[in-house]
Amino acid sequence: MIASIYMTFLAVAETGSFSKAAGKLFVSPVAVMNQMNELEGEVKAVLFVRTNRGVSLTRAGQMLQTKLLAIKKQTDQAMAEVRAISAKDKVRIRVGASMMRPATLLTALWQDSELLQRNFSLQIIPFDDNQFNAKWLSSVLGTEFDCITSPYDVKEWYKNFCVFKLGEEKFKLAVPFSHPLSQKEILTLADLSHLTILTPPRESPAVDKLCKFIEKTYPNIRTEPLAAFYTANTFMEHPHDILLTRESFKIMSSAFRTIDVEWDFSSPTGIIFALKPLTQAAGFISILKQVLKISP
Repeated sequence: MIASIYMTFLAVAETGSFSKAAGKLFVSPVAVMNQMNELEGEVKAVLFVRTNRGVSLTRAGQMLQTKLLAIKKQTDQAMAEVRAISAKDKVRIRVGASMMRPATLLTALWQDSELLQRNFSLQIIPFDDNQFNAKWLSSVLGTEFDCITSPYDVKEWYKNFCVFKLGEEKFKLAVPFSHPLSQKEILTLADLSHLTILTPPRESPAVDKLCKFIEKTYPNIRTEPLAAFYTANTFMEHPHDILLTRESFKIMSSAFRTIDVEWDFSSPTGIIFALKPLTQAAGFISILKQVLKISP
């Protein structure tokens, strides 16, 4: 890398002003002037013509600028080549992503972790939400994808997949814009009296817990589980119904408004791997445990 005193010189040469160079470098004008006085002392040459309107380069200053720009260009090229080689050496992790199951949680974790960035790169591969189920997931994890980020609130998943929790996502309600309740900013259970809420299957412990609470506390509200977990078509197939949903599913239909409810129910979401991951995914999992502070 070029020494900071020379980078300061290039900034002054470019801007024609000590104060403008100082602003560009986030230092004081006095610090810039002191550095340039020191530089002129080191090279034993006058580099600037100083006037009330700013500074310009002498012939010696112009020569130094030309040489330093050439060195900077070579240095930048070398650093780019080093980064390119490093990128090739990184292990690529294939991340499945969809509209209902975006990779944002994992990419945010990767961006915040120098350890993950140093050793791995992420390749985002799209998939169709309509084909998503446990059987399909078993067939693609380790072959087409190394992992996906998704809600995983079904007990059987713990037996069939390697799961790392990243957070909780609060349950909300998707209300058709044609329904009077769509105008409310937040819903209470009293608002839902004598109405039906469609839910994912109750094999989800989180969904089952919420439904049992409603049945016990507000028996005049009906919960009706669908036969399968939500796909991209679920909202199209039930355009006039109120559906239990989450914020991340809000993009799926412009005919619904996703509204908060005065309850404290949520479901886990996280990263899902094959139970016996491939070598590169196993290495990723090992470092992921360190980042998430999970005991081996």
